[in-house]
Amino acid sequence: MRIFSISLIFLMFFSCANTDKDNIKSKSEITLLSEKVNDNPNDVIPLLNRAKYNLTKNKYESALFDLKQCILIDSSNNECNYLAAFSYFEISKYDKTKTDYGKYALECIKTSTNYDKNNYLAYALYGEINIAYARYHEAIEMFNKSLLIEYNQEKVHHLLGYAFKKLGQFEASINCFQNSINVNPDFIEPYIEMGLIYQSKNDTLTTTFYKNALNIDSSNTIVLYNLALYYQNNLLYNEALSTYNDLLTYDSFNANTHYNIGFIHMELDLHEIAVNNFADAIYSNSAFYEAYYARGICFETLGNIAQAEVDYKRSVEINPNYIYAKDALKNLTNNNIKYK
Repeated sequence: MRIFSISLIFLMFFSCANTDKDNIKSKSEITLLSEKVNDNPNDVIPLLNRAKYNLTKNKYESALFDLKQCILIDSSNNECNYLAAFSYFEISKYDKTKTDYGKYALECIKTSTNYDKNNYLAYALYGEINIAYARYHEAIEMFNKSLLIEYNQEKVHHLLGYAFKKLGQFEASINCFQNSINVNPDFIEPYIEMGLIYQSKNDTLTTTFYKNALNIDSSNTIVLYNLALYYQNNLLYNEALSTYNDLLTYDSFNANTHYNIGFIHMELDLHEIAVNNFADAIYSNSAFYEAYYARGICFETLGNIAQAEVDYKRSVEINPNYIYAKDALKNLTNNNIKYK
């Protein structure tokens, strides 16, 4: 799934006082923070400050080391539990060997919200963690709690909509995405999600939301591809080709885009042009067996039987179970004098 990290953490910046000004200048911030920890090993505040500093540097493991110590000293400290949950969750995203970190994140965030029922950021993080583990009903409950405390959170509205979408509740999902847009019209994600929903229904509103997304970020290749695909599926080939070409200005080696352009040219009986498009797709992805097959069809249509045979065989070599290429190769051998 597509998870949108909502960066819920508001990290505090702090200063460390020292009477020896020359000494301050000669020491790094982390050194000064560590000295405070060493001087007060059983005090939560220095540990928490060093953890916050490491979080600003995305050093989640280092932060978690201090946060776990904080919790040992004061297990009811909601801020320590909140930041520990955040750290566990961030680490679990990039280190898949830490299979228990999601569970630890849930335990910490549950503790944090038990001790502070007014922290809307904690409820939002609680919801995001639940989404990551496909616990959509629980996520909805937590996002609603967060929004009751602070409504103007466009990313939480968006994630709430995503949870409803995963449950198949599309009307509720659309309402949430619209709320997200109302809070922040420049937030691109809900436009994309609404475009996807309407595209699944082949609704003309698809273009409205994708174009709104492109007004925010004209180089978004996901939006450009989906919009072009909508045009293509509705036989609006000029619009599709124009949009695919826009995409290629940002991602010239997008194999699927080259392939789809070739497919459109095949539909328009422009097989010589399509051959070049499929060649570009193959250049971008040498294992693209569908592109070999499609180019083979073009070559066969143009009377180049030898090259068609090469492409059909290559398609089958890459994917021996690709029935279309296997059938095309069989028909080629049955219908041409060369094989008789």
